[in-house]
Amino acid sequence: MLESISSYITRCVSVVARITGIDVEVVDKDFNRIAGTGIYGEEVGRSIAAAGQIYRHVLESGQAVFMADPKENVICDGCPSWDDCREKLTFGAPIKALHQTVGVLGMVCFTEEDRAHVMDNYDNFTYFVEQIAAVISSRLKDLELLKKAREFSDVMAQVLELNDRGIIVFNNLGKVHHINSRARAELGLKENDSVEDLEARTTGERFSEFEEFVITIGGHRMLVVGNRHILEPLAPDYSSLLTFTTMTRFKDQISETFENSGPGINTLVGSSDRMKRLKNQIRQVAQSTSTVLITGESGTGKELVARAIHAESDRRDKPFIAINCGAIPETLLESELFGYNRGAFSGANPKGRIGKFELANHGVIFLDEIGTLPLYLQVKLLRVLQERQLCRLGSNVLMDIDVRVIAATNADLVKSIEQNMFREDLYYRLNVIPLELPSLRERLDDLEPLSNYFLAKYANLFNKHVSSVSSGVVSVLSSYDWPGNVRELENVIEYAVNMMPEDGYISPELLPAKITAASKRQMTPRLEDAAGDGLVEPLAVLERRAIERALALYGNDSKAKAKAAKALGIGVATLYRKIKEHHLL
Repeated sequence: MLESISSYITRCVSVVARITGIDVEVVDKDFNRIAGTGIYGEEVGRSIAAAGQIYRHVLESGQAVFMADPKENVICDGCPSWDDCREKLTFGAPIKALHQTVGVLGMVCFTEEDRAHVMDNYDNFTYFVEQIAAVISSRLKDLELLKKAREFSDVMAQVLELNDRGIIVFNNLGKVHHINSRARAELGLKENDSVEDLEARTTGERFSEFEEFVITIGGHRMLVVGNRHILEPLAPDYSSLLTFTTMTRFKDQISETFENSGPGINTLVGSSDRMKRLKNQIRQVAQSTSTVLITGESGTGKELVARAIHAESDRRDKPFIAINCGAIPETLLESELFGYNRGAFSGANPKGRIGKFELANHGVIFLDEIGTLPLYLQVKLLRVLQERQLCRLGSNVLMDIDVRVIAATNADLVKSIEQNMFREDLYYRLNVIPLELPSLRERLDDLEPLSNYFLAKYANLFNKHVSSVSSGVVSVLSSYDWPGNVRELENVIEYAVNMMPEDGYISPELLPAKITAASKRQMTPRLEDAAGDGLVEPLAVLERRAIERALALYGNDSKAKAKAAKALGIGVATLYRKIKEHHLL
């Protein structure tokens, strides 16, 4: 450690020797002579380990040692050079660094005259030597701190490079002192490109806790989002620090907090003719950027279709932002859709807020229940669709956007137009690609696969074991009108799984009462009165029909037949015999 500042130590001991007229040397903790004057000057670099008893004591104790007569001091007992020792007086002061003694500054008298001179000025001499030792210690401390500062600086430089945000450090003149690799990449700069003319200034716009900045370099401008931090005035090279990301990456990062579109067309369960036609339509329109209007009754899966279109398109890795226009108060809907700047209205977030259209930039925005949109917002939406630009509340800055709009409604928009509740021009702008979703009544062939899909979903959720719905359950479900469509069917299956016994068997009795009531109304035999045409059905025919209905209702396995027999008021053995008699096997 002392070797690293040997030239500085040499100057120090030279000053001490000139002022005191006494020879001086510095020895490190390994007993190597680092510097010396007089007779010691010729022995710099040599080891004194064999005869360094006094210095060893200073190194071990960390305390200064003054010997007016070294040969008479007990510390020197056993020294191999004791017989030849010419030292008349010795003083050793410790040199310390990092709370350790790392060397000794020694002053030695070889004549009685020098010894007398020191003894006459004892306090001054010892104080002076100790202060010089302290100066050397301070130099070592400064070097160690500088070393650590450099090490920390190297680490921080690596941290800046590893950071996933652009970082620029400016000096007190506003010039770039440091720029990390991410910042260069965000700004499209190569490693050796000059940043001498780079400037960054705020636009005054805010997005939540972030500010918008415009960075200019080489005649090019780029909008970024981030924060500028004023640094403590420790050094002119480090005045402020800007952390930022591009507007596109910022919006993509925010949109990650919203739900993704899902696995796509595979979420649409069913293979009926209507569903096959719908899936083909989705595949055809997915690659387009045209606006889509999805219509259909409540519960038919309009948002699932919108997500499927997004997932099948080349925008699948871009944001999918869904907003229910009917679920947000009218007073907040405009700011939700288009965002606002700070101070735009009373009660607004003082930092401003980014709108759903901006979040969906380069992706898809799904506007559900579009028929509930107020007329004044219909005008603004029409303008956005026509010009592909929007303006936040409280701002006059137009922003270009690239968003595919998918709207949905269960209302009759044509009737709403007639009632002056929906703009005709907006309707035609939205209805570029119309997709009409079939009701569940129109796709009863999909009842069984849909029921099994929801059965597996809720059996897994509730940790229950079931295989599939029975034909009897499907028969009962088929007789219901399904005003709530697929959403209602899902609720029915969830209810049945909750009510399912431990044997894992779902029978028609586990379905909600309104479902089974509809089935019973359809299956009630209609016996014509004999007064009309004199026809009366034979008992055998009625019996056969009753057994057929019971088997259709409960199923054909052994457990189902036991329940069917109980419902018919006969024993299981009798039911099996009747089945055989009527050739129902």
